[in-house]
Amino acid sequence: MKSKFFNNKLIILIVIVLILITFLTKYYGSTDIGDCSDVAKFFAGKYNADIRSSHSYLFGYILSPFVKIFNSFIFFKISSLLFLFLIIYSVYILSSKDKRTLFLILLSPVIWYMAPWISSIQIASFLFLWSYYFIRKYNSTEKLKYLLYSGILIGLGWAFWDTVLYFGIFLILSFLYNKKVSHVLLILFAIFIGLIPRLILDQLLFNFAFLTTIKTFVSGFISLFFQGIYAKSGFTTKNFLTLISIFLSIPLYFWVNYKPSLFKKNKKTIIFLTLSILLILTNPQIRYILIIAPIIILLLGKNLNGRSFRIQSVLSLIILILFISPYIIQVKYSTGEIYGSDFTSLFGNINKLKLEKYSFSDLILQDLENITQEYPNQTFLVGNQPDDYQILAHYYWGKDIKEFVSIQDYNLWKENETIIFEKTFMPSPNIDDRRQIWLSGGISKNENDNTNYSEIKFAIGINKPIELEGAVVADKYNILYLSKISK
Repeated sequence: MKSKFFNNKLIILIVIVLILITFLTKYYGSTDIGDCSDVAKFFAGKYNADIRSSHSYLFGYILSPFVKIFNSFIFFKISSLLFLFLIIYSVYILSSKDKRTLFLILLSPVIWYMAPWISSIQIASFLFLWSYYFIRKYNSTEKLKYLLYSGILIGLGWAFWDTVLYFGIFLILSFLYNKKVSHVLLILFAIFIGLIPRLILDQLLFNFAFLTTIKTFVSGFISLFFQGIYAKSGFTTKNFLTLISIFLSIPLYFWVNYKPSLFKKNKKTIIFLTLSILLILTNPQIRYILIIAPIIILLLGKNLNGRSFRIQSVLSLIILILFISPYIIQVKYSTGEIYGSDFTSLFGNINKLKLEKYSFSDLILQDLENITQEYPNQTFLVGNQPDDYQILAHYYWGKDIKEFVSIQDYNLWKENETIIFEKTFMPSPNIDDRRQIWLSGGISKNENDNTNYSEIKFAIGINKPIELEGAVVADKYNILYLSKISK
């Protein structure tokens, strides 16, 4: 579409504003950011604790040299913008350089929402977009090389972000349900090829190539059907606001594609997108929309007329502003959250909103600096939650603390136990069978744990004193409580 409205100066202005908000906000994301940032910090030699990640170590491992160079997490914002811009440019190229489509992806709320985030979703979404392109090329040409390319990109995306596996399954079902079985086997083989970088890293780190792949899949299964190790916390992402946020993230005119004429034209793509949206609604989080947003916008660019395009652009701009308003607030103020606030957490707790001059991280660092001045070169037990130690290890960049230790590991050592969580599946036969089959699995402490728990003299509690027998509060700081442990 030729119009003065789509001039390069406007595009450059939008890009500049996106970059400025990304770097000026203090927000770095919330869910799972430690699985990338803390892993990178650990391999950079800057993490004063044992590492624990629930997902792939690959992204954090690759970015660890940059964390070491910058001595901060700032490169994660650079990498986020890099892959988001690659997504934007890819959509532009795949739309045959249609500037209306470029404008729609530039104004996509989820692009702006994800810009400051520490996450591997951005790189996975970029890879998945091209996987979708190649499977469509295969669908129209029947050339197996495109199927091979698509599978490798799904596997590589899976190597960085586990949820790609489910979207990949939906993509294969949608496009290959009427194809030869040999073609399905080929793409499965290609996915395995793409996964190889992760398998190699897992073999080097854990002496088992499939460790994180199996661990993540099994933990998801356990959480879904049996609840996980933190089931008692009652944590859930599903509420009215998160559900609404998903529908706000999806362009309004996407739903027009269910008209019979448009559905027939893009049947396999619409089936894939429908399955993907249903999956996202089971665990509604805006960040997941990034995997399908570029594909949706490619459809919109072809189908919107002038009036519909203008309406969609205005709606996207309004939603975009809503999504990034918490980031703008956090340019100057803190909202009081541990990792800051995004759209759903801020507006879901608007009555509790407190704008503060100093952020949680500022106060944590100030407290740790005061503690290390008085108690240098010590190992600190951290509680009361099992993973509270990660919060301190995430923010601390100094060299005056030996190690942060989880209270969970300390209690296991004290009780001479190693099992954190275990589950046994044993179906009972209804007949007099001589055999009964059972399966068992779980999580335990690392048997090669080198921490000297008996020499730990001090404990730190976040927001309240640590609850430990023999621990007596010695000092209270802004947020942290320091206790001395009597033997």
